Amino acid sequence: MPLALQGKVAVITGSTVGIGKAGAIGFAREGAKVVVSGRSRQRGEEVVDAIKKQGGEASFITADMLAVADIERLIKKAVAAYDRLDIFWHNAGIVGPDNVEDITEEIYDNMMAVHLKAAVFGAKFAVPEIRRAGGGSILFTGSIAGLKQASYSMTYSLAKSGLVMLARKLAVDLARDNIRVNCICPGRVETERRVAIAGQKAQELGITKEEWVKRDIQRIPLGRYVTEQEVISAALFLVSDKASSITGVALPIDGGFLAV
Repeated sequence: MPLALQGKVAVITGSTVGIGKAGAIGFAREGAKVVVSGRSRQRGEEVVDAIKKQGGEASFITADMLAVADIERLIKKAVAAYDRLDIFWHNAGIVGPDNVEDITEEIYDNMMAVHLKAAVFGAKFAVPEIRRAGGGSILFTGSIAGLKQASYSMTYSLAKSGLVMLARKLAVDLARDNIRVNCICPGRVETERRVAIAGQKAQELGITKEEWVKRDIQRIPLGRYVTEQEVISAALFLVSDKASSITGVALPIDGGFLAV
């Protein structure tokens, strides 16, 4: 059975940890040459090593999503290394609590820059290369917070909702170039960050981490967190030829959370 991404070149931002890291390893396992990207060279090289140990091909390029010049350089270096680009997945993100009364200009600007501005300029620089390759896929990591407001962060919801609209707009504009654009919208995913949040929240409430997790998953119909691999399976499907007629979607991966 042929690999889903055999011969493809994929750039994944924010791929040194969490969902992005799992995605880089998963894409490489399916035959893609993966450009791992993030701010930490040490973490990035660890991901590259993990990919090479499983027989895949990857390289690391440092890039800060707050700098448009870094995003442009990332795409140029990726194409210089592999002579093509088929998939651009903007996964990089930050999170932090805020509300309208406590928001600062720095928090707002950083949240919008990392999520939305980086997606816009990432697409700007990636599209000509994907078009040159004969078409391909652009994927954004949104969130259920972009489909339903997140009580913990106003700006996070704003930025993620912007990604959903950006995917829809680009899907229409780029269809003639055989470039599909989609957005995955994970819910509560069992990542290192989620584990850390559980410990912090449990301590604040004076309960055990297990008790806090039990409360946290009560609103999820499936009764558990989404796994990183479940998110990666959805991402892999959307960028593969198996989803050749799917573009402009915002796919919830949330265990039914939005249906409640």
